[in-house]
Amino acid sequence: MKLTSDERHSLIPLGMGSSLLLVNALCRSFLDDFWQGFLCGMALVCFLYAFRTLVLFFKRNFGNYGNS
Repeated sequence: MKLTSDERHSLIPLGMGSSLLLVNALCRSFLDDFWQGFLCGMALVCFLYAFRTLVLFFKRNFGNYGNS
């Protein structure tokens, strides 16, 4: 199954963000506050990038095909 460009640009950051949150949760006792904040911040950036990509995708599709 081949992913389209829009799917890649939204699914890859979602996977990366989820992985960063998983590492943060599993290694919480080994990480100091800086690294916990860094991993959460990077996950937030990944999720925001994926959200931006989805918004642009829907905006482009509504522009091409209308609201119906």
